[in-house]
Amino acid sequence: MPLPRSFLHPLSAGLALALAFCAPAAAKTPKVLFIGTDGFRGDVYGAVATPNLDALVADGYLAREGLTADTAISGTGWSSLFTGVERDKHGVYDNSFSGKNYADWPDVLTRIERAAPSKNTAVAVAWSPLASQLPWTGVDTVYDAGSDAKVLAKALELLAQPAGPDVLLLDFNEPDGAGHAGSYFNRDADGYTAAIRGVDASIGKLTAALRARPNYANEDWLIIVGTDHGGSVHHGHNTPEDRKTLIAFSGASVPKLGLEPLRLAPRQVDVAPSILNHLGLAVPAGLDGRPMQRPAREPAPAFGVNLLANGDAEYSIGRRDRGYDSDVPGWRKGRGGQVVDYAQYPWLPARPAGGGANLFIGRDSARSNSLSQRVDLRGLDLSTATFSLSADLGASSGHRARVFLRFYDPRRLASFGSGSVGHVFRGGEYYRYDIAADRVASGYPQPISSNWTGLERFAGGARDIDAAFDGGNGKAFFFKGDQYIRVDLATRSADAGYPLPIAANWPGLEKFAGGARDLDAVLMFSRSQMYFFKRDQYIRYNLDLDRAERYYPAYLSESTWSGSGEWPAHWAGALNFANGKSYLFKPGQYLRYDRALDRADAGYPAPITAGNWPGLQALYAGAAFELAPAGGSGAMQRYQLDGAVPADAQWAEVEIRFEHGNAQGDGFADNLSLSVQR
Repeated sequence: MPLPRSFLHPLSAGLALALAFCAPAAAKTPKVLFIGTDGFRGDVYGAVATPNLDALVADGYLAREGLTADTAISGTGWSSLFTGVERDKHGVYDNSFSGKNYADWPDVLTRIERAAPSKNTAVAVAWSPLASQLPWTGVDTVYDAGSDAKVLAKALELLAQPAGPDVLLLDFNEPDGAGHAGSYFNRDADGYTAAIRGVDASIGKLTAALRARPNYANEDWLIIVGTDHGGSVHHGHNTPEDRKTLIAFSGASVPKLGLEPLRLAPRQVDVAPSILNHLGLAVPAGLDGRPMQRPAREPAPAFGVNLLANGDAEYSIGRRDRGYDSDVPGWRKGRGGQVVDYAQYPWLPARPAGGGANLFIGRDSARSNSLSQRVDLRGLDLSTATFSLSADLGASSGHRARVFLRFYDPRRLASFGSGSVGHVFRGGEYYRYDIAADRVASGYPQPISSNWTGLERFAGGARDIDAAFDGGNGKAFFFKGDQYIRVDLATRSADAGYPLPIAANWPGLEKFAGGARDLDAVLMFSRSQMYFFKRDQYIRYNLDLDRAERYYPAYLSESTWSGSGEWPAHWAGALNFANGKSYLFKPGQYLRYDRALDRADAGYPAPITAGNWPGLQALYAGAAFELAPAGGSGAMQRYQLDGAVPADAQWAEVEIRFEHGNAQGDGFADNLSLSVQR
């Protein structure tokens, strides 16, 4: 018989207590709640009050950089979310679900039931086709709710059960319905934003229900929030507005990374493998996504390492459909650009021995395409640094692959045209451009401070002007940081009472990501209509009404600025000439835009040289490079370029440009690397 407690030796009692402290804690039961939000455009997050979603982000992270399929339609987006593969595999191109290939690529709950039939799985949807079109084979609960209210009620019912579901997938449809009812998916559409607040309220009730579960302390809940597409005027277009998605991960097992922490941001196809991984189930081969609830933290910029994300195209799986303008993780798309397998088409090279499976191609054979990536160099001492840029490049006959490297420093470029004179500002220097003579006037550049009185009132002084324009009536406007100054052109002196804050005096510009500050360019189209640019966004401003128009900002793309698709972000300059042409700049190159035709002229972007911009060719001296000016065509081969990094560089931008000369073939690129050394 066991000894009475009074007979236990004190040492034995202490040992038992120590062993109790050393015993591993019982593993918590992994569970998943997926909250689908139909039509919740990614960039609207942060512009609408969503305290419950904010709380989830504080306990995990949220990304808005992933893109849904180019069709930007519900059937396609939900299929990618629930299967973990892209459109060219699951076969759903539209809301008819014709061509669906769920036999080869089943939904995640079907996979769970096959691998672990004891798991309790449930799905409740407001959009009925999701209940009827996907197989959901063996799933314990498939509820065609028909409304968001019924989805919420069913979810709360299931979560109140003692055992409850191991995986619960939900679809809330009201943001999409409200967007269509008001014809617009935007922060300025009242019905749409009200629907988003309604979904957020449901998120609050769902998370409260989780915490109220009797066994909650022993459960490890992974909460995922995702959306099928964005929108603009309705949706279904291959535009950034329609394609922007939102994916968030939250829970005890998710690192607290916050908002936009990753260059290789989670995508729709990452949801299904993340669910499987959290449950401890194998992720099947061939899925396009990967578990992202515990992503590797991306390293800070450092010397001697490749600074490019997904430079070898291996983060993606090669696409099977040449016409699919799919997302390319890590890279910003400029009118196309694609990842495919080596030898997928007759004009592509064979896979190199020991190399990866994929390479980049141009995809759109009728026009030039680009993929670009920005690299943060801040925090590195570049005073004596060098760079090494390398890539494998080639092209079939009539095509060319090019790689550009641009360094950006704090010396901003701003310009505007006024009558027969162009005014160009770079860093602390001012260039007066004689438009009739088509060259910089003699004796320039000169200091801005000695030519434009009063600009020294800007914080930081008369330098690094962000943007400027001729506002008519003899007045020009200069923007820097969060301030602006009005200047009398006759005397080139600032008016009294300036600088003033941009946000309080240019209503609507606060809607830019990051607020009403740090503009890139201003482009005048008429005396009543103008455009402000910042990073990849632009806002149309009505001078007669003195405010930004509704439903902006929009995004730079081929669909909004025809002919400019190679440059989907970071325009500078906007120098207007009286001949109806406007000029926009990047280090080493410029774009000519025809305001009357409302499109960029053919043959641009073009290099800034002494032949076409005499006197301005030194604006970006030492900041722009091309990897292989005479190469990038014919058989694939390795190219490398070494040079000096500008000491004041803050960002580097690498652009792959695929130039097409005929309807057959491609340029192609692989194994891009950019490193800096001391």
